Amino acid sequence: MKSEPSTAWSPSRPQQPTSSPPLVQALTDYDRLLRRRFHVPAHAGFSLWPADWDLLRDPYRYDLTELDGLDVLSEPSGCIQEAQAQAARLFGVSHSYFLVNGASVGLMAAMLTAVRPGDKVLLPRNVHRSVLSGLILSGAEPVWFLPERLDDWGLWGAVTVSQVEAELARHPSIKALFLTSPTYEGLGSDVAALSRLCRERNVLLVVDEAHGSLWNFTERLPDSACRAACDVVIHSMHKSGGSLTQGALAHLPKGSRIDPDAFQQALNTLQTTSPSYLLMASLDAACHYLASEAGQSRVQALLKQVAVLRESLSAVLHRFQLFDPGDQRFWDPCKLYFINPFEAGEDWGGRLEAEERLAFESVSPYGTLYLANLGLEAEDFAFFQQVLCQEDARQTNAEAQPAIVFPCDPTIAVPEVVLSPRDAFFAPGVRLLPEAALGHTAKETVVHCPPGIPVLMPGERIRAEHLPMLPEEGVLVVR
Repeated sequence: MKSEPSTAWSPSRPQQPTSSPPLVQALTDYDRLLRRRFHVPAHAGFSLWPADWDLLRDPYRYDLTELDGLDVLSEPSGCIQEAQAQAARLFGVSHSYFLVNGASVGLMAAMLTAVRPGDKVLLPRNVHRSVLSGLILSGAEPVWFLPERLDDWGLWGAVTVSQVEAELARHPSIKALFLTSPTYEGLGSDVAALSRLCRERNVLLVVDEAHGSLWNFTERLPDSACRAACDVVIHSMHKSGGSLTQGALAHLPKGSRIDPDAFQQALNTLQTTSPSYLLMASLDAACHYLASEAGQSRVQALLKQVAVLRESLSAVLHRFQLFDPGDQRFWDPCKLYFINPFEAGEDWGGRLEAEERLAFESVSPYGTLYLANLGLEAEDFAFFQQVLCQEDARQTNAEAQPAIVFPCDPTIAVPEVVLSPRDAFFAPGVRLLPEAALGHTAKETVVHCPPGIPVLMPGERIRAEHLPMLPEEGVLVVR
């Protein structure tokens, strides 16, 4: 009698690896490239702290958890509570919270505490994608509008008081405004004026100041939103403050209308129950360092280097143009954004990184962004200037016609909202090719219009003008 093949599960021995760990190898390879790191994290690959604060010299020794004497992030009552209290004093706010899932978790927690399901939230189209996650989690309904457009640079800029006034007049039931200030390229809004307007209209104000962590520590940069009548302010400390990646802070400024206990509960809902103590220690160290004499000296040295670099480059560059908005009140000059009308930013930026080891923060068809960070030294800035000047001279001597068209049709950035992001997220979906997707409701985010304004978000109707911007493999839509 012929036996039937067995369908029972049988254990098998794990295969032996045939190569080194891929991510370990990639990190090792990147470090060996010896690139000048004009990108996040701000430490640029070097410890900024005094030696006795640098726990990463022996990370396994200090990689601990919720043990006796080390406190608990979700219910702080000891050293973590005191570290957060000291951070609050340094930033001049009522409460500060350590974030170990990046600024993203702070923005999501702010959404959960600021609004309820069905509430309307006013949002400029350039908010961070974690704000969309907050909309999905909370069930709130977005009211989108466009920030100012800087067509000559291919950038989205500030949010004005008149824009917010107009939107509040159109939508008087709005409960909160989420604001990105500064933008990725360093453009801030007049937060103090916007906060006064929001108080008058009983609208909560949440400020994503992720890229402005240094603003609180020097008078040579714009005033931090922590000093205005805001309700929540978020700082991504690893971006410019020097902590490890994922290290961030959430603040409830003095007079905040957000309940501290409710905010803590939202964080406990979202954050890991196994926070890295090394990551939290780097946040603690970053806060103290920025306020210390050594930290203050380094911040001032950075700003001086940036000022010299900007002045020198502006005097000699011909093809390349270095962004400067003119109005210095709400702008961070440490964000070095260049355009070259003769070549796409992703082409020349990628070439300089590959051939000259000058690492950028981001590239788009419009331009390339470099971040001047605390971990960089004078020789890094000298190298930066040398590379840019050489490339500029090379291109100036070559005949070419301008090739980059900067304006992007702004009407495409405010689609019709059919469903709330939450309803679209939980609805059944199907992936359709662009031509078949016309008239359907998007179930995913489509980001194809640099520098970061989404073409579509979940819950928005797909129109004919969207079709050329959809991915060739199709888009996920509500079925």
